[in-house]
Amino acid sequence: MKRILAGLLFLLIFTFINAQSQFYRQYWAVFDNTVSNLGQGERLRVNDASMSLHETFWSRAEVKSNGLQLISVPEALPLLDKTEFYAELWGGHPWVENKRFSINGKSFYYFPKEGTEEGNCAYSYPTVQIKPEDLVNGVNAFQFICDRGKTFWGHFIIDNMAVRCFLKAGHPDLKVAGLDTFSAIPVTSRKVLADTAVFYLEYPKEMESQIVRVHYFAHYLGFDDDGNQQEDDWHGYTYNKEFKNHVGTSGKAPFTVTWNTKMLPVQGKPMSVRVLVELKNNFFYQTTELNNLSFPADRPSVQLYHCSEMPHPFWSRDKQGKFAIIELPDDITKIESAQLWVKIWDGGEGSIKDPFTLNGLPYSVTTGRASHEIVFNILEVMKENIKPGKNVIRLLSDTKEHGIEMLLPGPCLIVRYKKNNL
Repeated sequence: MKRILAGLLFLLIFTFINAQSQFYRQYWAVFDNTVSNLGQGERLRVNDASMSLHETFWSRAEVKSNGLQLISVPEALPLLDKTEFYAELWGGHPWVENKRFSINGKSFYYFPKEGTEEGNCAYSYPTVQIKPEDLVNGVNAFQFICDRGKTFWGHFIIDNMAVRCFLKAGHPDLKVAGLDTFSAIPVTSRKVLADTAVFYLEYPKEMESQIVRVHYFAHYLGFDDDGNQQEDDWHGYTYNKEFKNHVGTSGKAPFTVTWNTKMLPVQGKPMSVRVLVELKNNFFYQTTELNNLSFPADRPSVQLYHCSEMPHPFWSRDKQGKFAIIELPDDITKIESAQLWVKIWDGGEGSIKDPFTLNGLPYSVTTGRASHEIVFNILEVMKENIKPGKNVIRLLSDTKEHGIEMLLPGPCLIVRYKKNNL
């Protein structure tokens, strides 16, 4: 009887876990310049509808891009629960708007607003729910377009994109792969987190050989690293298809990661952690959430300070210096440590020696080689280099064209204070 009850309990737990977790497969786009009609680069350029007739720019190579991307989706579509589109997206010239796409000439989908519409520089990682019936089993045509708005040239870039296909329960491919009974959950020994917190994965040990990597993500209030204008959110993003700024990744059993929470701001509500288990043969398993994580009541205060003044767009080129202000409290004597979080698009500083300064002191935020890519830095700041009230940031490039773009949310200072009794 005990064995029967134990078996029933396991079945109930397994059913509950799998009711909230899900398998998916994803298919990254493979760029083909003969399809997009752009004979350069490994990214897709998208223009507004009237650029082909622009009196100045019509002959530029970028304008020849037709905004078309083919993505192969070899799925039995009736066996999918849902589908979504994911992208690594440079938001385009400030003021570009209505970035959107159609699939196979069927439905139109709009990307969420990320700030370019208001004249900002932005880079985001949108996930857009798409209808499975808009896809076909095989090669799918994604056509992208945007509107110029107030800018001189409606233009944005997709560096990478993928279609994710979530499988219905009981999908036959799971059984063939031996994954039909697979389940996993994130675990930690203490839900009240110290400055470093250890997380690990519980899973059937007999299926360990199926696991390639385990990626941990957290929901908390912090720096808007994925550019979706939400700070109380799941954090982390991809760069060249690899996860960045998440809790961590482990590729070796028992798949343990250590999360450094020392500079996470004060939280107004509990935090959560979830895991993406990367399995063999392009299967991914998204776990349920580990909820109700918190910090001790006596934890030192950590505060995030945004720019109180910031130009729009925050973009420097051709020796046009741009300035922003971060304001700190009048009393900063109890500051224990400080970090400057900065995310840019690196079009180059030209011959400028110190393109980014805080209170006149240089900090390295670029690659020094005009990589034309995202650069994300977490910089340690000496307490002596910040001051009460206004702290001045300067951005300067002398390149004639691209320059340095300060991406939303703009530079932020994260400050940890000493405990009140110290």
